[in-house]
Amino acid sequence: MNGVKYVSKSHNAKISSTRAIDATYSSIKSCPSTCAFKSGQCYAQLGPVGIHVNRLTKESVNMTSRQLAYEEAKVIDGSYKGGKVPNVNLRVHVSGDCSSLTSVNIVNKAIGRWKSRGGNIAYTYTHAWDQVMREQWSNVSVLASIDSIDQATYARQNGYAPSLVVSEHPSDKVYTLESSDVKWIPCPAQTKKVTCEKCKLCMNADRLFEKNMGITFSAHGVKKNEIKRRLNVIK
Repeated sequence: MNGVKYVSKSHNAKISSTRAIDATYSSIKSCPSTCAFKSGQCYAQLGPVGIHVNRLTKESVNMTSRQLAYEEAKVIDGSYKGGKVPNVNLRVHVSGDCSSLTSVNIVNKAIGRWKSRGGNIAYTYTHAWDQVMREQWSNVSVLASIDSIDQATYARQNGYAPSLVVSEHPSDKVYTLESSDVKWIPCPAQTKKVTCEKCKLCMNADRLFEKNMGITFSAHGVKKNEIKRRLNVIK
């Protein structure tokens, strides 16, 4: 491994209870500096997932984000020994991101090849929505990870449905937030205890965009209170 990893039939319980979704993990170094949680509040740096992600980050100490994108493309191409991919979905970047157009093009093309081998839906979130237009992620369902309500408008201008971390969900049903006309759906994995495999909302980001909807995630994990304090600052 060189800062990235491809996992077939992921054991991540939030993603799937039947291990029917594959996943890629990349070093946090691949994330843009604009991510408000890159300094240690990202859930991917914490708990059991964090053990593996921090190892990937150590492996990538001398690598650039572009090099990490090439490595991610290699592991995607090498999945299932380069042969037929079963009819599975792919969660791209459980950790990590593509922080430039070049990196997006590298990974997006690899996912296109993965799909041509039999793969189904690929989905992810990106903090580089202000640098890369949604259309560049042609093979991926992708939401913009925004850090404040006012960014929702700009993310939509670039073609993205937005996703946002909030301190608490004000409702377990669709709600609105002050200064935003977006209709926000609280993550069903948090409110209804269903997996991504069953929910599929983030696997159809363009439909969310068309309906002017976004996804919210309440602060969670071992640093929940620290994340809440951080949210009070960035809002």
